[in-house]
Amino acid sequence: MTQKPLLICVSALAVIAAPLRLAAAPTITCTRPIGFGRILPLCNATITVRAASGGGTVNNGCHSQVSGVIQPAVCVVQTSLGVATQDARITFAATQTQFDNTHGAGLVTLDNYLIQTAGGSQPNSHTFNAGLLNPTHTFNVGGRLRFGAGEAAGSYNTTFNIIVTSIP
Repeated sequence: MTQKPLLICVSALAVIAAPLRLAAAPTITCTRPIGFGRILPLCNATITVRAASGGGTVNNGCHSQVSGVIQPAVCVVQTSLGVATQDARITFAATQTQFDNTHGAGLVTLDNYLIQTAGGSQPNSHTFNAGLLNPTHTFNVGGRLRFGAGEAAGSYNTTFNIIVTSIP
């Protein structure tokens, strides 16, 4: 039986801002999605894309990554002020996202979100100092993809919500 590859691309498009002061509210935009590339699921497996530049890691070697670029998402948190007055906390709205392919078959799970910081990747939430937001700060987002051996071939795409909160 010939296995057909899956193409996985996940973007962070939807954003919720929860500011304490509207004028200083940070916003976030993501200009590049997380890319898991084309993979052949050989058994129940996971693949992780690190938040730091440099691609992904295979957690258990249970699949074959056959092509495509493994890359973290690129996001920018910014303020409309010349000098930010509040820190900004970035948090993922859900601990995991499950989604299927464009044909409605198969089901994969994205979880273990990672945020790039000066001190390394932080899981699920991180507060950026106001000094980094003058007026923008670029950071990467990674995550873990979980899938089974029998996932249907095709393209899998989804979005996830990121909450941006101003911290006085």
